[in-house]
Order: sequence, then C-alpha cells, then structure tokens
Amino acid sequence: MFFTRTSSILESVFVNPNAAYLSSGPAASISSPLNIGLENSRRFRALPAYAVLLSEGRPGFANLFHNMAQVSRKLAVFLRESPYYDLLPDESGDIEEIFIIILFRAKDKKLNDELVAKINATRQLYVSGTSWKGEKAVRIAVSNWKVDVERDFKVVATILNDVAEGREFDIEKCLSS
Repeated sequence: MFFTRTSSILESVFVNPNAAYLSSGPAASISSPLNIGLENSRRFRALPAYAVLLSEGRPGFANLFHNMAQVSRKLAVFLRESPYYDLLPDESGDIEEIFIIILFRAKDKKLNDELVAKINATRQLYVSGTSWKGEKAVRIAVSNWKVDVERDFKVVATILNDVAEGREFDIEKCLSS
C-alpha cells in the first residue's frame, strides 16, 4: 500500500508514459487505476494465491513450496555430479540454499551453445537461456503446483542426459522404466 496526500504523486510515480494503449486521455477527471499502482500491466495476481490458501490452507501451501524446493535441490545434486554439466554459480555452494531456480551450463561448449533449444525441443521441459560470467547458461525454474518430486526429477534428469548424449527423449519410455 502507498499512502500519499495527493493522487498526483501516485500518478507521477506509476504512470507508464510509453504505453499509448494505457492512456486514459487528458480529459479524464478520475485517475485510471492503471496509473496509481505497481502492476499496471499485470492481471490480479493476488486472487490465485488467495484461492490456493483457501483451498489448501497453510500446510498445503508449505507442502507445495517444499516439493518445488526438493525437486530443485535434487536437480542441483544431479548437475553437480554430472559428467556433462556444471552447476552454477558455484559447484561447492550449499544445496539447502537452492529454492526453485537452478542455473547450469554444459561442460561441452558446442552443446552449451545449443542447450536451451535442445532441451526445449523435447517439449517436456522448458528452460530459459541466460549468461553467467559472459558465457551462455541455462535457467530452470520449478514452479508448478502439480510437482511430484520423484517423477519430475526422473523426467528432467533423463532429458538432460539424453540431450547430452545425443539421444531423443521418449516420455513414455522414461515414465515406464
């Protein structure tokens, strides 16, 4: 919440002057809600969080975050021990400090240059590219309410091994083994 004596302060701080489609026009007598808050281009994000809290309660919410962190930490250990990948930013970092984001790169430069595209081409895991110390890197964000720690870890680890070894990933084969 922001408290101020005048609405013009809010508007001067939060207005997005570069988005013509958000303009309410100079003749408007009431300020647009888009121009008096932080999220002027976002949907109502509090509603889904509120709905989850109502349906799952605090223990359910805690379990959701616990599962996401567990998958992330298992992946970090996998990457740390992998002959194909380097866990970033520091191989010796504390695994318990990892929450839902994992940063890594392939040890092979050629593979590293194509890694994001090859992982995303499996259509089972979507990662984003980034850079670390001037070199390409990959970022995985575990953020799904359906997380199953063992199943999801197995799928991601298999995808990463298949990509590194040049094999095509088969979800059916992965889940049945």
